[in-house]
Amino acid sequence: MKRTLAIALVAIAGFTGAANAMGNTPSAADLHTIQLYAPNADLSGLTSTKANQLLAVIQSGDSEGSKAFKVRTLLR
Repeated sequence: MKRTLAIALVAIAGFTGAANAMGNTPSAADLHTIQLYAPNADLSGLTSTKANQLLAVIQSGDSEGSKAFKVRTLLR
């Protein structure tokens, strides 16, 4: 019983994540924040998943220079 419930919860979580990632675009505020770390980057085709990865880097405890480097590297 516990195993079946655990499998069902994992499946639901996977489908929910996939549904949220499809068709979503990052907000204007998120794009602005990312643009601060990569001013010349073209963010027109950025997916919400990639934006979330970049925002995780930006919100990390690294130095500002390290964050900017990582953001620019991920955008390549």
